[in-house]
Amino acid sequence: MKALIFEKFGPVETVMKMGTVPVPSQVPEGYILVKVHAASLNPIDKMRIEGGLKALRGEDVWPAVVGYDVAGVVESVGAKVDAFAVGDEVVARMQSGPMLPGGVCEYSLVDVKTAAKKPAGVSFTDAASFPLAGETALQALRLGGVGPGSKVFISGGAGGVGTLAIQMAKILGAELVATTASPGEKTDLCKSLGADVVVNYRDEKFEEMLKDYDFAFDTTGESAKMIQIIKPNLQLKVVTISDTPTVEALEAVGMTPGLVVKTFLGMKRNKVADAAGKAAGVDWQYMFLQPNGDDMAQIMDWASSGKLKATIDNVWPLDEAVAAAQRNFSGRAKGKCVVEVVASPPAKQ
Repeated sequence: MKALIFEKFGPVETVMKMGTVPVPSQVPEGYILVKVHAASLNPIDKMRIEGGLKALRGEDVWPAVVGYDVAGVVESVGAKVDAFAVGDEVVARMQSGPMLPGGVCEYSLVDVKTAAKKPAGVSFTDAASFPLAGETALQALRLGGVGPGSKVFISGGAGGVGTLAIQMAKILGAELVATTASPGEKTDLCKSLGADVVVNYRDEKFEEMLKDYDFAFDTTGESAKMIQIIKPNLQLKVVTISDTPTVEALEAVGMTPGLVVKTFLGMKRNKVADAAGKAAGVDWQYMFLQPNGDDMAQIMDWASSGKLKATIDNVWPLDEAVAAAQRNFSGRAKGKCVVEVVASPPAKQ
């Protein structure tokens, strides 16, 4: 089958390409084989291709297939799978297992614990744009205690995670949502999604403009600055997905880093943010996404009801998946870059 692959770690410009890999011949217990209709790319795909994750999670199969987000139709099911049947339309943020992660291809094996049924009113391309970014946003906002009346700051509002986090903060009842974006189209996009304040990061400093926020979600590696805008003595109120992970964050998702990795993480830890947090009485934490079907189902419910809208930069056919990945990795995309593997009719209303 066709797939977006890499055969060794290295620069994406030289090792990422279209190729072929075998269709999985067996479906393990607890898995479903999905005929992929759409998949999407994420910045972490670039890190994986270049070897940034190999010390934590190496590749079990070469060539490796790129991608974590898939939407498609169940082709067959493994043993002890009761929640899904052949023909079900599903969506998932893939986790681990044979030939995984790997969503930008024609058939993918998906752990049922990470999957949810796709509502008829949500297209495959829209559904594929939600998993990794959507679950990351939802889990971060929950971790930060976002609820009715909250003042929330989300950096990088026009990115894949940011576009969903802005909407989810409002869904959860936030009174005021601020973000950062470049002027023009990206600022307009953020406002259309519900942002009350959009700081032009090219000419303005959010840490000088904002104050007394309840929670900050860091998608751009600016935790130390965010601590300055948080109300003091609120404990955990800054969550980052764009900094050096801690040993505790790795262990929380089941990884067991060795001594070399622990030493490296200790050296790379954001000591500026640590010092700023202690001085201000504000705790901050790195968060790893923990994929699960329940969160995916919640996101699909919001999407089906119209509360949550997909923000898609563009859609590419599978043969042009390299171009989709390049656009995603460029940092210029507005929302998600989606690969359509099987063209499908419009979603049912």
